[in-house]
Amino acid sequence: MKNSQTASNKSSAAVTRPRGRRKQPKELREAKEALYREHIMDVAERMFAELGFAETKMQDVAREAGISLGTLYQAYPGKEDLYRGVLIDRDAKMFEEVLVKGEKSISAPQSVEQLLWLTGINLSFLLNNPDYLRMQLQAGYAWYHSAAQVSSDEKQMWERGLAMMEQVFAWGIKEGLFIPGNTGDMARLLMSLQQTRLANWVTSGMSEAHDVVVTRIQADFVRNFCCPGVAGKLMSEDGATLNAKTLAVIASM
Repeated sequence: MKNSQTASNKSSAAVTRPRGRRKQPKELREAKEALYREHIMDVAERMFAELGFAETKMQDVAREAGISLGTLYQAYPGKEDLYRGVLIDRDAKMFEEVLVKGEKSISAPQSVEQLLWLTGINLSFLLNNPDYLRMQLQAGYAWYHSAAQVSSDEKQMWERGLAMMEQVFAWGIKEGLFIPGNTGDMARLLMSLQQTRLANWVTSGMSEAHDVVVTRIQADFVRNFCCPGVAGKLMSEDGATLNAKTLAVIASM
């Protein structure tokens, strides 16, 4: 009788025992992979910013991320893939930040103050993500130059950004607010001004308050692109910075 019960139990166990590991739903698997990649990118971003591309080793990234080197290579086949992956991800987030908050300001601007507010959104993202900013600056290329946009994804995003700036400059010229000029040149000049000011902030230790840096670059915008009469209404009497009224209008947006 005992042997019969044992055989019966074995038979029952054979029926109910799972045959292999159950597969995770596709959505859950993809969500886990996305979190894994984000963790890897966070670690890599910090290391690339601190050490530079040449001195950052894949084995060091894997160790800092708490994963095996093989797992890292499964996610990113090489260091260049990881480096560009970080930049592309952060580029996309920056553009999303600007577009979500300022789409109307880009498509149908209403005032120079509104454009200065929009500029502040873009600059604040860079200042709030200093590791990403340092990665952008390390290469030494002008941001608008093709050499700084190795992948097609990066090139597409930067070209889109330039096109939006050209659209804004075309509006300002038409409205008599900006000094007439080539809108492509104006967009690239604006990027160069921003790059220089942000590089100065990084090299000086990144200690200066973000709002001070943003206001300085906004004042650069007014001095370089606004017609004298318009600039006079927005700047302080000595031309050093934006006046209190302009700052109050921007802060209210």
